[in-house]
Amino acid sequence: MSVATVSYVINNREDQRISEETKKKVRQIVNLLNYRPNSSAKSLATSKTYTAALYLPRETSLLKQAEQLYTAKMLASVFKGHGYHLLLLDEEDESPIDYADAILCFDATAGFFCEMGDRNLIPLLAIDTLVDTPLQIFFQICTDYPRLKEQADARFGEDNYTYVSLTPNNKGVRDILSHTFRQVCFVEETMPSLQGNLAYSQQALGNVLPAHACCLSCDMNRKLEQVFSCMELAINRVPDCPHVCFV
Repeated sequence: MSVATVSYVINNREDQRISEETKKKVRQIVNLLNYRPNSSAKSLATSKTYTAALYLPRETSLLKQAEQLYTAKMLASVFKGHGYHLLLLDEEDESPIDYADAILCFDATAGFFCEMGDRNLIPLLAIDTLVDTPLQIFFQICTDYPRLKEQADARFGEDNYTYVSLTPNNKGVRDILSHTFRQVCFVEETMPSLQGNLAYSQQALGNVLPAHACCLSCDMNRKLEQVFSCMELAINRVPDCPHVCFV
């Protein structure tokens, strides 16, 4: 088979159509010859580490931890499809990062996000983290809540429901939720007693809300693909492109 095919298999390129039988043959020979790809050589050739660092806030709420885990697993899967590894960090990791191509902050406060920007010299992206700044020099990717409202309005009638959400750490996201939906219930550790029509979009709430609650369609995979696209634009310093994306 071609050198390119072998390279695609070794580098786990999922954007190529290669049969499982061919992949199995390549991996068997790779194992037989005890070959190991040299990640250091690859980094020197491309000036990339093919690693992204993901900061997750430290949470005490089991529900918020579950949503973090779901997001991290989905993001790792999307990035793996593009040949990238995901490194998980928490807010106590304060040392500058020089072993990744970019930093991603999920549901972070504006203060923590700005601290990370001051501390590091690599691209910094915000996921479900809105930071009010006159200069859009970093990417912000957030759930498109007005689109979710349209779905809920179509299901229950305009504003005839309560939107249930885990309490965001980020004030900008809390504000946009409060301004988008007429009735919002923010959940911490325990689920309050709720009456009437209920709508939600976060996976962690699915097993704790009443059965009649409506799960709004939020294409998480599309959203995280947008995160990767924005990261590539940032790494390659592509100018003059939209920096705030609602998906």
